[in-house]
This record gives sequence, structure tokens and C-alpha cells, in this order.
Amino acid sequence: MKLLQFVDPQSGAHVGLEVGGEVLDLSQGPGAPRTLFEIYYDHGGDEVGLEEAVRRLERHAAGARRLDLEALQANRDPARPHLVKPVSGPPGEPHALRIWLAGVTHGDSARLREIEAKQATGGAVNVYEQKYRECAAGGRPELFSKGDPDTVVGHGQVLTRPADTQRLVPETELISVYGLNKKGLLEKLGYTGGNDATDNGIEATNPLNLPQAKNWAGACASFGPVLVTADAYDDTSVTVSCEILREGKRAGFKEGQTGQGHLNMPDKLFHMERALFSRLPLPPRHLLVFYWGTPIVFADKDLAGGLRVGDVVRMSFSGGIGVLENPVVALPETGQLAGLKH
Repeated sequence: MKLLQFVDPQSGAHVGLEVGGEVLDLSQGPGAPRTLFEIYYDHGGDEVGLEEAVRRLERHAAGARRLDLEALQANRDPARPHLVKPVSGPPGEPHALRIWLAGVTHGDSARLREIEAKQATGGAVNVYEQKYRECAAGGRPELFSKGDPDTVVGHGQVLTRPADTQRLVPETELISVYGLNKKGLLEKLGYTGGNDATDNGIEATNPLNLPQAKNWAGACASFGPVLVTADAYDDTSVTVSCEILREGKRAGFKEGQTGQGHLNMPDKLFHMERALFSRLPLPPRHLLVFYWGTPIVFADKDLAGGLRVGDVVRMSFSGGIGVLENPVVALPETGQLAGLKH
């Protein structure tokens, strides 16, 4: 089962179900859900399961409008129906969606990060290698938050590049999504793909720059295009790729493997879930999106200078998630600092 969210400029937020290459609009009629959040928490998903709640809505929406999925994914005109991220908080409550991420979970990523840090500092920086070994031995994983869920966008929407960026790189990651059911137990609702865009220039200079390397205004990450429900997705081994298009031509390309079978820790995904949720239990009526870390790292030889304004990042994920695409634009400067100058 594949679910997605889209915006119709005439009627606002909608949630849809993919059926044979079309999108069945589940947001038709009074009282219909507008988001996946509402399906889960207001239409019985937290009691009977997300899939069953969707099936009930599907039966009632048999005569509802259908949109062409391919056209919806291809559209970039905000004046027409267009995709947004497949999971969000309900209208007016963006922070009912929490977004957490993991780092240094794949061997290639850890090794290349360590090399870049040593090159940037000229010293024997070993924090990435140390964290990788620590986690592989059952120690604490590296976890961090995207503090503002509105800065994480969906397929087709723009990623922003701050003016003081040193080297912006894409990070291709599998994502799992969680809710809290009526019994107070966490449920894995499904999977999607994500881009944890990172200024690895400032991160390599000093790992304590990580919060700034991962967070900025506008759009500092993306995920989508669809959510594949947990019963329909095999997370053992997932093939992913990342392509950067510059003026219509390929400027960089890499592919790799992620999934449970490629994580570096003894209990695989549960090792990270335990570390996250034992310290930060999910509150009632919240959802959480969790990025697993990337198996793909673009060193300078792979993408000299990193992402530029005007580039398009195109990521693919096997298992039915599909292609996540985002153009890169400049983060507008505000002039707010002028009032602080002495």
C-alpha cells in the first residue's frame, strides 16, 4: 500500500492512496481526513492499524476523484495539484511531526567522513571512526534532530543553500515512520526515502558544527515521494542512488545499499530505536520520521565544491518508494543583522 499527500490549490491539503497508477483522493467529503496523521489518529489507525483504516476509507471513497500519479509527481506548478511530503502534522500543528536522524551507520560513510575531517583540519581527527566502532560494538548511536519540521519538504519542492555554506552535499537515506497506538505502543507505519542535505564543509572542519551543518531555514532536508506501508516493504536490503543534475547534465552519481542488513550495529534498526525512544518517548498524537543514515558520501572528487544553486538532486529507492527529486535554490538573506551592528 502506497500513501501520499498533495496540495490542491483550490481545496488545500489532501491524502491519497495509489491504486493502479492512479491516486484515489481520500479527502473527499465532509469529515474526510486531510493528512496521513488524521487517518492514523482520527480515523482508527491507532486502533485497527494504518492499513485497515485506509482500506475502510478506500471503500467509502470508491467514487472519489482519481489523479494520475505520474503527472502528479512530474508537476512543478504550484497552481496545480502537487506533491508535498507524505507525512506531516495535522493542519496548524507542524510540530506534531518529529524528525530525527542517525549518522555514521554505514562503513563507507564513516570512512569517507573521517578522511574529509582529517583533510580539513590537518589533524588526526578520529571521531567518525570512533563512533562507528562504538556503535558496532553495541554503544550509543549518533542521533540528532531537525528541529523545525517545516524546514523538511517533499518531492519536487526546493532545498535551500545558505550564503555561508562551505560544501553542501546530499545524503540518501531510508526512512521509517512511527506512531503511538491506543495501547501506548510504538508502531512502525511505513517507509519512505529521504535527503538529509548537509554542509559537510563546516562539519569536517569541526564535528561540533553538526547542528549548523544539518539545520537552516527554508528547506534543509526532504523526504518522499510516497509512504510504503510497513506490511508492504522489505527493509532487509534496499538499493539507493543519488544523481546530481547541473544545467541538465549529470554532475555526479553514486549508488549503494542500505537497509537492516547493512547497518553496523548488533540489533540493527532496533538498536537506534531503543536509544531514541527510551530517552525521548513519543508523546500521544505525534508521529516521528527517522532517517537511518546514508551509505553514499560524495567526496570532493565525486562532486567538486558540493551542490550549487540551480542543481537538481534526484534520489531513487527500491521496493516501491520511487524517485525523490529536489532543486537547489539560494536561501534568501533577510538583512536582520543590520540592527545588531555596532
